Amino acid sequence: MIDLKKQSIEEKIKDLYLDSTTVLYVEDEEIIRANVARFLKRRIKELYLATNGREGIDVFRANQPDIVITDIRMPVMDGLEMAGEIKAINDDTPVIITTAYNDEDFFLRAIDIGVDKYIKKPINNKELLRVLVKTAKMVSQQRDLDAKNEFIRTILDNNPTFIMITDGENVTFLNKSFLNYLGFSTIEEFQYKCKTINRFLVLKEESFYKGKSFSEWLSIIVSGDNKEYIVYIAGKAELKSEARAYLVHASEIPGHNSGGKYLISFTDISHIEMDRKMYQNLACKDPLTSIYNRKKFEDELSKEIERVVRYNGRLAIIIFDIDHFKQINDKYGHQVGDYVLQELTALVDVHIRATDIFARYGGEEFIILTPETSREGAMELAEKLRETIDKYSFNHVTHVTCSFGVSEYVKDDSAYIFIKKADYALYIAKNKGRNRVSVIEKEHSLVFNIPQ
Repeated sequence: MIDLKKQSIEEKIKDLYLDSTTVLYVEDEEIIRANVARFLKRRIKELYLATNGREGIDVFRANQPDIVITDIRMPVMDGLEMAGEIKAINDDTPVIITTAYNDEDFFLRAIDIGVDKYIKKPINNKELLRVLVKTAKMVSQQRDLDAKNEFIRTILDNNPTFIMITDGENVTFLNKSFLNYLGFSTIEEFQYKCKTINRFLVLKEESFYKGKSFSEWLSIIVSGDNKEYIVYIAGKAELKSEARAYLVHASEIPGHNSGGKYLISFTDISHIEMDRKMYQNLACKDPLTSIYNRKKFEDELSKEIERVVRYNGRLAIIIFDIDHFKQINDKYGHQVGDYVLQELTALVDVHIRATDIFARYGGEEFIILTPETSREGAMELAEKLRETIDKYSFNHVTHVTCSFGVSEYVKDDSAYIFIKKADYALYIAKNKGRNRVSVIEKEHSLVFNIPQ
């Protein structure tokens, strides 16, 4: 007994695929063409007819049908030659061959061209329908897949997050927003000129990718250690100083093994990074003068002492304060005193090196750490600063002078002793009349034999 319900469902599935399918049928024999055409017209969305291969090419170009059904032996241009040109136009178009011959050469040519199906003549309508439904189903599924891929691509291309696909060695995909940022129109243009994004990376002191190839730093990200990695990228139109910070995340694309492909996302966190640096600066800088505070100076001092011990280098400290600063506050007020502190730090800052570490150590007391500098070099700098301040005309007070103390780091000194020696030298400068530079001499060394 025939299951009419099941049959009805199967027919509906066939109709579902065929109702949206367009077909080009090429056949030179008029009777065969008419019979097959009559059978097809009742089942498909649109049928286009041609009598030879050359005509078939013209019809294909004009209408872009989903499926091509063609005889092999035809005048003007045979079916296989036509199939070859159609595949050159659109390799995804399925071609079904109808033939009454068992010619091995034809079949070998057909395989080489990429013909999808064969139907023997005389054509059996039931067999034709079976092959056509199967092919239409494949076309429909490919159409759905293409639509989904296009949908995904649209989402990726319009996503402000930069997205990259890579096999670990080369970049195979960049979304449009990433391409535009890097200054390219297509992935092919990028691949031809770059292969990887390394040329756009900007090195910072803390960059985990410093000195590493693309595959090396990428392997760190995909290692799955759950750490957060940040890269700095400057687009084609940006200076390196304008590089943005991006948080990088890697996911292995399903269906690939460990040597397969990875999707890498770059989320712009520049505003977060800027906020982080701002708060970092607030934490390490003096709010009045904008130079380092005491805590930051002590952190840098520890690093420099470690460096000196390791490489046997030189290191000196200059401590200075403003002479009779209390009188300035009493006479002009604390606001003017603040102005003097700001003017003084700005004046000193332009006369020291970028490598020198300048900090506010107390109320009117300042300290300078001078790497790779001997006691004599530090004394020379201190004298230059003393003279510059002495000759400078401040905005709110006529004249300001400073006293300076200098010490050089000695092996096995603690940070405390190192600073204490400079502070004692400052004390000597004060006792000798102020507005002068003093340094710890050998006869003062016993003063510092105290517990650390």
